[in-house]
Amino acid sequence: LRAAGVVLLHNHPSGDVTPSKQDIDVVNKIIEAGKIMGVNVVDFIIVSENDTHSFFTEMQSSDSKITHYVSDGVQNSLFDLLETEQPTYTPEIKKVHKVYFYPESRIKAGRFRLQNRRFLGNKYKLLGFIEDIVNEKCNGFGVFCDIFAGTGVVGERFNEKNIKVIANDFLASNYMPLKAFLGISEISFQEIEKKINLLNDLESNNGNYFSEHFSKTYFTLENAQKIGALREKIDEIAKNENEKAVLITALLYAVDKVANTVGHYDAYRKKLDTVQPLRLLIPDFEPENNSNNEIYNEDANQLIRKISCDVLYIDPPYNSRQYSDAYHLLENLVTWKKPPVHGMAKKMDRSHIKSDYCLQSASRAFSDLISNANCKHILLSYNNTGESKDERSNARISD
Repeated sequence: LRAAGVVLLHNHPSGDVTPSKQDIDVVNKIIEAGKIMGVNVVDFIIVSENDTHSFFTEMQSSDSKITHYVSDGVQNSLFDLLETEQPTYTPEIKKVHKVYFYPESRIKAGRFRLQNRRFLGNKYKLLGFIEDIVNEKCNGFGVFCDIFAGTGVVGERFNEKNIKVIANDFLASNYMPLKAFLGISEISFQEIEKKINLLNDLESNNGNYFSEHFSKTYFTLENAQKIGALREKIDEIAKNENEKAVLITALLYAVDKVANTVGHYDAYRKKLDTVQPLRLLIPDFEPENNSNNEIYNEDANQLIRKISCDVLYIDPPYNSRQYSDAYHLLENLVTWKKPPVHGMAKKMDRSHIKSDYCLQSASRAFSDLISNANCKHILLSYNNTGESKDERSNARISD
C-alpha cells in the first residue's frame, strides 16, 4: 500500500446502511493496521441504493487516528513519494503549465535525477505551484535559500546560472545528494561512469556490518552484502569529497529501489518481496549551474544566523514524526561509523539528529528562525493539522 490516507467504501446491497457489529469490528481493525503501517484511514463509508453512512465523526474522535499528513482537513498524500497538498491560497497569475521540473522522458539512460527517490514530504508535485508564488511575489531575486531542503527539489527548481541557491539539511543522507546535485561545479562524468561500472561489477559474498543488521528484513542477503561492500569500496576509490558525494548519492538512490519498505525505514515489509538486484546509476545534473551555490549540513536555526538571501523557503517538519527515525538506515549508511543498533527496526542512536520542530519546543524554534532571518521574502510551506491532538506545540500554524 502506497497511500498515506485511504477512504474505504463498503456496499450494503440490502439498502440498509446501519453498520453491523462486523462492520464496526472491521473499521477498528483497519484503523489499527493503518496505525502500524503509517497509513491514515480517513473514512469508512457504507453505501447502498437508498443512503450512505460515514464513520468520519467516530474516526475524528478515535485515539487511533493518525494525523501526520492532514492538509486543510483532507488526507490526500502519497506516503512514500510526495505530499500533494491542497493549497488554500490561489495565485492570481497564469499557472505554470510545466508541472514537473525535469520530465522522466528527458532522463538519459543509465542516469537519475534528484526527484527519483522516495521521501516523506517530497514537494516535487508542488513545484509548479511554488514557482507560481515566487514569480508573483518575489520578482528579481538573486539568492534562493531552501533551509529544510530534504530531497532538494525546490532549490533545484530555481537553480540557474544567475541564481545562487543555498540548500541545507540536518541529515547527512540528505546533505550528500544536495552536495552532489547542487554543490559540485566541476567533475568528470567519464570518471564517475568508470567508477559506477566498477562498483556495479563488484561481487560480494561475504558478510559485513550492513548485511549483519539489515539483511532478510530491509534487503535480500545478496543486496545487503553488496551494499555494505560498495560503501567500503567508495571510501577506497573516491579521490576527493566531490567524487565521494556523487558515488554515495548513487548508492543511496540504488538502495531506495531495492528496499523492502514503503519508502521509509521505520519498519520493513513482513514479506521480503523486493528481490531485484542492486544496480547503481549515474546522477544527472548540471555542474555549470552550481558555481555560486552553498550547501550545508547544519541545524537550520544556527545556519540562519550566518546567511542572507532574497527568498527564504521554509518547509519544516509538520508533526512529531522525526525524520531521523524514518531514515536512520540511510543516515547510518552515509556516515558509516558502524554504530550499535537496536530493536526490530535496527535503529542507531539518533539523539544528536533530533529536530526541535518535531517537539513541543517547535513554536519557539520557529519564532527564533524567523527572528534571525536576513531576507526579503519568506515562503512557508506548512501542512496545517488544525485541531490535531498532537501535543507538539506547532501542531497549529496559528501558534
